[in-house]
Amino acid sequence: MGNRMEVTITKGDLTDKLKSKYFIVILSNEENLKKCINNNVAGFPETDNGIWAYLDIRRGDYISFYYNGRIFNLYKVEKKYIPYEFKNKKGMGSEEYDPVALPNNQKWKAISTKKGKIYFPYRLSLSLIKETNFETSLIFKDGFERFGINLVPRAGLKKSHFQLSIIDIKKVFSIENVSITRSAFTLSDFVEIAKRMFSNISSFSIRDLTNKEIFLQSLIKRVLEASINKYAGIFNIETYDNFEFLSEQTVYGGEADIVIANEAKNIAFIEVKNGSILNKKGELTKVGKEAYEQVKSYKDVINPNKKIKKFIAGKRKIENDTLLKIIEKEDINVIEINTEFNVT
Repeated sequence: MGNRMEVTITKGDLTDKLKSKYFIVILSNEENLKKCINNNVAGFPETDNGIWAYLDIRRGDYISFYYNGRIFNLYKVEKKYIPYEFKNKKGMGSEEYDPVALPNNQKWKAISTKKGKIYFPYRLSLSLIKETNFETSLIFKDGFERFGINLVPRAGLKKSHFQLSIIDIKKVFSIENVSITRSAFTLSDFVEIAKRMFSNISSFSIRDLTNKEIFLQSLIKRVLEASINKYAGIFNIETYDNFEFLSEQTVYGGEADIVIANEAKNIAFIEVKNGSILNKKGELTKVGKEAYEQVKSYKDVINPNKKIKKFIAGKRKIENDTLLKIIEKEDINVIEINTEFNVT
């Protein structure tokens, strides 16, 4: 398994702007849905999936709410925030309702668990772009296949969100020109979360920001989007202007942790593991072999015969100021992010 090409990405290479994305936010409680709509606010719970959603969705992105087979409204994210009351404490307690009120003084109903009540500290301020009045399910709407493919396996898994192509906004809401925000790379939201987890640390590395695999997925996706100019040649496509970077997508064979699409069509599947992919000799570790076996079986759901680039990604200590490496091997592409890279 020899190397064919190696790309090294440093902080100075993160020059590509991050483009607006479109997410579906899943709610399981109609009372809370109505309060989200009344207040133009979305909230995610004090769970790993809740934090993942907060990290994945950025200012300038679009979201819609999903509840009971229906999509509600199209919003633009104006701000991400954690209320002051939750800055130094977990969003958990014994009260029936989240103690931190919404703008109109309503309160979300807490999630009941055996360990107590879970609140919603991770919040998005929204502006309404378009109101919907869909009376039928959109799961199998023609041209909107990515929605149904991704919804079905997630609705029962307590996932808080999933991502669709920005092009799907045009299909669902009949909006011809979707305004795309382009913003500079930052990991400030990752640091915000890390400060809540490690209150005794003032300086953070990639290791501190990625103690969960789903957090690592979001971070690698963001780095890859901001540095596409460095490795776009792998795809043999003239321009990467229409590239999209999608979080966890359902594919034949499982869930690809990150998907790169061009003009809304999948061109790369990335399987992420929260460990080392290669050993010091450049050979696959046990974790790397596991990731390789997973991703090599993945096929596109819409077009199973489509040729898709396959990547496996992980993290390890890399000497010097390298942030991320992409190593093109004979039958797989390997991504490694530097655990020791200092973020603050």
